[in-house]
Amino acid sequence: MNYFFIPQREGLLPTSQLLQLLRTHWPDAQVEEALSPDDNHALEFSIPMKHSRVYGSLKRGGDAVVFIGDLRDCAEFALCCQRILPSGERATLCDESMSGSIDLDATTTLADILRAFSS
Repeated sequence: MNYFFIPQREGLLPTSQLLQLLRTHWPDAQVEEALSPDDNHALEFSIPMKHSRVYGSLKRGGDAVVFIGDLRDCAEFALCCQRILPSGERATLCDESMSGSIDLDATTTLADILRAFSS
């Protein structure tokens, strides 16, 4: 299932910041920047994590990250994305069917996310 990390305001996830997060937090991640300005995605990534491999991409313009993997790993990834947003900014984590959704802020925990998607 695809998950979406969507900041409340567009442009809050610059490619450079997500790239730095991926390379710093997950040095084994494979990351490919899209060179063509016509590409819908600014970068694509694959992260080896504890329960799965998380595959995803950052939409050009920094307004959303789309990713797939085990929910526990995707929740951890979303929390890391939340940390690179400017202080006080919120984001939404949802699945493609909108059967699971949670607003994220600096106080959101992994348990909060797992609870929101358990129904």
